[in-house]
Amino acid sequence: MYTTGFLFNGGCGDMRGFANAGFDPRFGANHDAASVATARLNWPNIYVREAAIQTIDMRTLPYADVLGGSPICWESAPAGGNSQVRVQVELSADSTDNDESACWEQTRITAWEPVRYTEVHKPLVYAGENVPRFATGNRPLFNAWLHVWDALGYYPEFTSVNSAHITVETPDGVLGPLPQYRDRLVWVMVRKDIGKVPDLRPRPQSICRECGPVKGVQFWPGHTSGRGRRIGSYLHRMARSGTSRAKTSYYYVCPTERCHQRVEPVTRGIGSVINKSVRGHRFGDGRQDRNEAYGKATRARVAAGIATYSGQPFIVTLRNHCTASSLDDPIGTITAQGGAHHYFVRPTESLLVDDCEYRSLTVEENASAQGFPERHRFAGKPSEIKSQVGNAVPVTVATWAALETMKIMPP
Repeated sequence: MYTTGFLFNGGCGDMRGFANAGFDPRFGANHDAASVATARLNWPNIYVREAAIQTIDMRTLPYADVLGGSPICWESAPAGGNSQVRVQVELSADSTDNDESACWEQTRITAWEPVRYTEVHKPLVYAGENVPRFATGNRPLFNAWLHVWDALGYYPEFTSVNSAHITVETPDGVLGPLPQYRDRLVWVMVRKDIGKVPDLRPRPQSICRECGPVKGVQFWPGHTSGRGRRIGSYLHRMARSGTSRAKTSYYYVCPTERCHQRVEPVTRGIGSVINKSVRGHRFGDGRQDRNEAYGKATRARVAAGIATYSGQPFIVTLRNHCTASSLDDPIGTITAQGGAHHYFVRPTESLLVDDCEYRSLTVEENASAQGFPERHRFAGKPSEIKSQVGNAVPVTVATWAALETMKIMPP
């Protein structure tokens, strides 16, 4: 059995995914004690190291056939369109659910730590993932990073994928698409002497108006020549094709010859993981953590949801340009804050905003939206578990990449 090791095991989303594919977890490392304990809970015999990854002498870690580790966007670089320079700081277990200062905690290794491990151990594969801006936000540094991997003797294979579109079959059953839109850049660096790379082309189950159920094929409108590196985000129909975002985005088309019209991947709604027995509080009673009324923008979102969904439960997302959404649709990305942007709203017969039942999604609901099975256990305080869940690699995406990687492993 091939072994895996993870330089940032966190909530163990990538470790769980590779285990689903038949890999044997051998070690995990993290600066956060709760994350280390999570690895021990789920794999009692695993070797773990509690330390900041940057301080570890890689010679002291065991060899693994596959190294896993998803880095931060670069140690000191703007992210998410924010002009503020963000750097790593110590993880704070005391940050509140809505504390914006907590969104750039030291929860990721830097991009150079896998290089250090590879220099020492020469694993067969290094696998990781990040947001697409990891590549597009600082192209000179990203290109230099790829040159280092080439010099080490590895060939990089990349793909852009959304967690709402991936379905995989495992020995334990089918893992369907996650009820969460989460754009990821996934890579697998393969040692050149292996002689082949995994097929990381996503082919989501889709519906074509002419051909019926099909496996969608990625189409990049900004790369009609077929040249250049294709890294970007899924382009929803609501986005205009003439925008600059369309040039770095993709959608899916029908694979049938002479059709090739746009198709929509089959998705799963967030309602599939909502526990309706969990009760919220009355919206008019205000925020429970700060004893204050909700703001006008939040109130407007709730009012819009009541009007749109005729009194049926819905989701409110507290981000710029977001409003109410149906339980039949995936939610937006669960962040490192543990999904603090998403709220479940249950209107009453009065259809009054103040009378609505209102609550944030539970840790269990967020974990399900990330693909964690019920048997997966998390260690730590609630705030630490929220961080582990929000920072995790989506389990279905990790499983898909691991299954494709397994196909190219040498006998």
